[in-house]
Amino acid sequence: MADGRTIVIIGGGASAVYVAVALEEQAERARRQTGADAAPAPRITIVSAEPAVGRGLAYGRADAHHRLNSPAGKMSVTAGDESHFLRWCAEHGHEIAAGDYVPRRLFGDYLEDVFACLVERSGGRVRVVQGEAVDVTTDASGAGVALADGTALDADAVVLAIGNPPPVTWPTGAPLQLDDPWAPGALDAIPVGARVLMIGTGLTMVDVATSLARRDDGISLTATSRHLLLPRVHLPEPAAPGPGLGGAPRPLGRLAAELRAQLREAEAAGVPWQAVIDGMRPDLMRHWTGMSLADRRRFVAHFARRWDVHRHRMAGSVHDELSGLVDAGRLRFVARADPADYDVVVFCTGPGAVTTRGWSRLVDHLLDKGRIAPEPLGLGLDADENGEARAADGTSDGRLFAIGHALRGALWETTAIGEIRILAGRIAAALTPSS
Repeated sequence: MADGRTIVIIGGGASAVYVAVALEEQAERARRQTGADAAPAPRITIVSAEPAVGRGLAYGRADAHHRLNSPAGKMSVTAGDESHFLRWCAEHGHEIAAGDYVPRRLFGDYLEDVFACLVERSGGRVRVVQGEAVDVTTDASGAGVALADGTALDADAVVLAIGNPPPVTWPTGAPLQLDDPWAPGALDAIPVGARVLMIGTGLTMVDVATSLARRDDGISLTATSRHLLLPRVHLPEPAAPGPGLGGAPRPLGRLAAELRAQLREAEAAGVPWQAVIDGMRPDLMRHWTGMSLADRRRFVAHFARRWDVHRHRMAGSVHDELSGLVDAGRLRFVARADPADYDVVVFCTGPGAVTTRGWSRLVDHLLDKGRIAPEPLGLGLDADENGEARAADGTSDGRLFAIGHALRGALWETTAIGEIRILAGRIAAALTPSS
């Protein structure tokens, strides 16, 4: 059977694996519908800085105690088989229930193994090229990817699965300032018994605080943020999702009113609020793309942080550990803090916008050429609902796509595994010939 289109995926983390799997699944569906000769399988090349594909930042640099922020039953790499991850765990000696929050390293093992198996059974169609992509070109005839070592790759289309930039930081004047807690060995530089100020109170702070407390009994931890909002907690057992936000996209005011109404109804019926949020989550991308720019700005300014702390929750066991640190006086939260009062400042503010200059040679080159552009809010790159990147003049050519944090401003809900799986499916459908 002849090979199909050639797709290059730039990035070696979880998003890259989800796109590769989705491309394979989409091609298989097309073959069943149209016949093998009419729908040849794609050639897939992943360009990865690391030799092992799948772990990325989230699952490659996690400590042993760091856990997923979603239950295991929702983490399958294949959209057509929700129990795939659970079966893989059982086959590898881990008895995991659908509602368990497993170590992130274990999930990294899963992704790495899934991709390795895909490569093995592809007969050479799926491969990894280790290196750094520094430029992408597209035109009517196809696409090209240039690597730092001079290697050139031809493709029909390219997917940017480039992960997260480091946090946006500023000089604090602290004796030691760690701009990126996920940089290799970053936390190892913190002296024993140090007074540590963590800027940010989201999930990154939770990971950093628990890691530092486990390493050093004498460490003193303080966290600060603008609103002092912490991630909420998952239910002990998953609840059925609420009714969601069906129908046509509505203005932000109506969506906020519907959220309040559903929360009141849930409370009256004894239904946990988590179910309401989980019901609305799958609809938010569609409503976001239907919002006016003014409504998007209002959402970011007035609703985003509260939505995020309810949407991106931590496991109950993680909450218990964090609460134990507070109760023991080892961790405190303050509205204002002077960095000069601390030995170390750690930025836990989350990643900056993908279109920030200076963190990626590839992004800088694409911005310089106008092949990608920031969307109006400056949260990510401009793209459509399928992740197809728009150039600075607003055009697109079907050759360049993006997934993950890069689409934060274009689609809002794009960073959790559930949304990554949805976007991977959309990209695969866009890149797979229908006949």
